[in-house]
Amino acid sequence: MTVRRVVALAAAVVCATSVITACGSGAAPLPSDTGPAGSLLSKAPVGKNLPASPTLDRIRRNGHLTAGASDTSPGFSEKNPLTDDYQGFESDLTQLLAKYLLGKPAVEHVGVTADTREALLQNNTVDVVISTYLITPERLKKVSFGGPYMNLGQALLVRKGTTGIAGVNDLNGRKVITTAGPAVEALKKAAPNAEPVVFQTVSQCLQALHDGRGDAFVNNQAVAIAQAKKDPALEMLSFTYGASMYGVGLPKDDPAFTRIVNDFFTEIEQDGLWKQAWEDNVTPLTKAPAPTPPPVGDLGITPAPAPSASS
Repeated sequence: MTVRRVVALAAAVVCATSVITACGSGAAPLPSDTGPAGSLLSKAPVGKNLPASPTLDRIRRNGHLTAGASDTSPGFSEKNPLTDDYQGFESDLTQLLAKYLLGKPAVEHVGVTADTREALLQNNTVDVVISTYLITPERLKKVSFGGPYMNLGQALLVRKGTTGIAGVNDLNGRKVITTAGPAVEALKKAAPNAEPVVFQTVSQCLQALHDGRGDAFVNNQAVAIAQAKKDPALEMLSFTYGASMYGVGLPKDDPAFTRIVNDFFTEIEQDGLWKQAWEDNVTPLTKAPAPTPPPVGDLGITPAPAPSASS
């Protein structure tokens, strides 16, 4: 009997014999036993002699890893409306991490946005956030990061039929739609004479692109890949610029758990599971081979010092 079936049977017994609200929410949906995800998980390592950690203790008490995730990022983390299973590169990494911590790929997903990730980690609503989480000095004041596990450039979406943008220099003199924050700074650095048209959300940006309020929409490759797949009126250009580190958001006050997560990434990169997860999910969309993951533990930046009491 597989792990999935064992856990499913146990959950059914608990739901039938007691009143526990988590049962109705499908607290620990497990992946299919077959297909690429099942093949990946069958080879997943289980961590041994893990150090003491408050976060790990909570995960073990709950019997599942509670992970902040996106529901709508094809290729990276997308919820299947028919099965409620999560699919994608980041979803596979989350299930691999759960098996490393618990011996089984039991995950409860919690939807997160760019505005809620730090708060959900700080109040322990989630144990980790694996959701295209850009590492910045400002965020390192509030949370810790495991990994990094991918290094993404900035990619552009345009309306199909758009011509004249063959490289980043062609953005100069054009209106370029983007979200507030790091994407704007990356655009100003790469194309100083481009005119940023800034919105708060990706959906607002895409509507503006459709309306013709800009020539292109720029964001990280994960967002561009996902939106190009969902919207046949748009296409992703073939070049990228810049590169930034993306990691697993973790509680700030648990350095032992950060070391556990980093050891996990080192192991799955060495045994080829990271590469397999990328090729199962992202390569079919980009038609490009898996890149080399960034060095584990090298966040690429130094945390900004916390403000002093007198400032």
